[in-house]
Order: sequence, then structure tokens, then C-alpha cells
Amino acid sequence: MPNTVPAQISLLAHPTTPSDAIQSLDVQLSIPSPGRLTLRYNLRADMSRIRVGPEGAPGRAAELWKHTCFEAFIQPDGSRGYYEFNFSPTKQWAVYRFSAYREGMMPMDLSYPPEISVHTGADRLELEATFLSPISFAAEPRPKLALTAVVEDDGGRLCYWSARHPDGKPDFHHPDGFALEL
Repeated sequence: MPNTVPAQISLLAHPTTPSDAIQSLDVQLSIPSPGRLTLRYNLRADMSRIRVGPEGAPGRAAELWKHTCFEAFIQPDGSRGYYEFNFSPTKQWAVYRFSAYREGMMPMDLSYPPEISVHTGADRLELEATFLSPISFAAEPRPKLALTAVVEDDGGRLCYWSARHPDGKPDFHHPDGFALEL
């Protein structure tokens, strides 16, 4: 059963992909205006041991989840379909629509691309993404939310973080991962 989204959500590393370079990963969520979401991911880590690509021109890119990437999944209440948002510290992004669990993946065209800002230090990386939601919160009283991240270490190993991991291997698309309600 999903829980209402608190002001700050602590993500957990999947038990099969821990990293001693990472101390914590939290997400703060706010709704600055109807239909707009702001997610602020706060990664506390030894950044000399975390791979982050160089910041580039913002824009759409594919396969961002193969490297350090912060993600959100939104599912309208009662729907089998859902949306996947990927935000990279390189300021690249991607948005996909799925018709059901890992089915019917379609890139989404956005009228307004996400606004992404990144701040780094020796022991932290903060990524803030503000974007228009593809669903209306007024029309959809209880959309479900999964907050996740992939963090790549200096050896190229991926560590998977989520508010809730389903049993088995890491799987951000699994319905059990949609642990929060907007």
C-alpha cells in the first residue's frame, strides 16, 4: 500500500548493489504550482569515487540509466500505465510512457523540457529537476510515485537506490516499487 509523500524521502541501496562510497541519498519533493513537480536529489558520497559525466548542453538523451541518473516514475491511480523520468547530472533528460509493466515504451514529447540544476562538492551532488507532470493531480486524486536512482562508482559498477525495492533483482518498473502517493 503506497504512503503519502513526505517532505523528504530516504532512498535505500538495493541489497545486492551496495557501495561504501555512498553515505546517503535523499529526495525532497515539492509541488510549486498545479501540475509542476520539483524533485531535489541529495547524494552524500565520496565524489572522487562516483562517476558523473561532464555537464553539457541540456537536452533529451537515451539510456541515461546506464550511468549516474536520478529517476521518478508516476502512475495514474487505477492505471496499468506509467511515466518514467530520467535526469542526469550532465543536464540531459528523458521521459517515457509505458502502457503496462515494461510494455509499450514510448518517448514523450514535451512542450517544456525539465529544468535541471546541479551542484557538486567533494562529498555531495545535488540535482534539482522541475517539470510538468503528464497527469493532472486534480483529475488524478492518488497518483503513485516511485523515486529511484542509479549511481555509478569509479569502477563502473552500478548501485541501485529506491524508496522501496521489490523482491529479487533491482527493478524500478515493478509495481511494488510505486510506494508513495502524491
